[in-house]
Amino acid sequence: MPLLKKVACFLARYSEGLRLAVQHGPRSGRVCEYACHNEPQGNGVLGRLIDQVFLRSRAWDGLRQRVGTTKALVAEVVGGRRAAQQSTMILDIAAGTARYLREFAREQGGDDLIIAAHDRDPREVVLGRELVAAEGLSNFTFAVGDATDHSSYLTSRDPDIILAVGLFACLQLDAAARTVMQLSFTHLNPGGCFICTTLTGAHARDPDAFGARPAVRSPETIAAWLRETGFVRIDQCFSQPQGFAVIGWKPVS
Repeated sequence: MPLLKKVACFLARYSEGLRLAVQHGPRSGRVCEYACHNEPQGNGVLGRLIDQVFLRSRAWDGLRQRVGTTKALVAEVVGGRRAAQQSTMILDIAAGTARYLREFAREQGGDDLIIAAHDRDPREVVLGRELVAAEGLSNFTFAVGDATDHSSYLTSRDPDIILAVGLFACLQLDAAARTVMQLSFTHLNPGGCFICTTLTGAHARDPDAFGARPAVRSPETIAAWLRETGFVRIDQCFSQPQGFAVIGWKPVS
């Protein structure tokens, strides 16, 4: 067992965050939800101090910022559609527990909004279903799906917004990322919006506390691929430290 993992297992008896990370995996939905909640818990004063250090890590700070910026982007697009008296179908193709969409649905949901959250990990889907049920969110479903598979884009109606948030950092092969773009373009309604995120720069290459290295691509590279796929009106904005959201639109005709 690597030394860092041994240390994490030892400290897990004190820190709730590390306990969850050791039990469920550092990138699991349960750990991400705990990090977003951001309230240190642990065994005694020492445990809470250790947990506070865990929650202050660069990775969790970036995650919390990405949740906020993604929610704001979705709110802007949905707000524009509501102003035009249009309902909205959102498909998240690598959702995890879809924290940003659940927060948006709680704050600005309505009968004109349908959300489908897909993830390849059945454990995330089960947790997502538990969370939306506990939060009383209607028209919000979770299902197992692979973002590189055509069938995972099939929903009750063609989506108006497709999200690929945090996905490209997990896809080491450029061909896989471009497959996601092509499938999203194919299944979006005309005039629909594709929102994705990417990590860039040396800072983002540093391994996280558990040794995982994200794929790093510039927003200019992502934008160029989107244009080649057929998307128009490409734009980018801050998502998190060393991270950008890139947005593209499917032409109306």
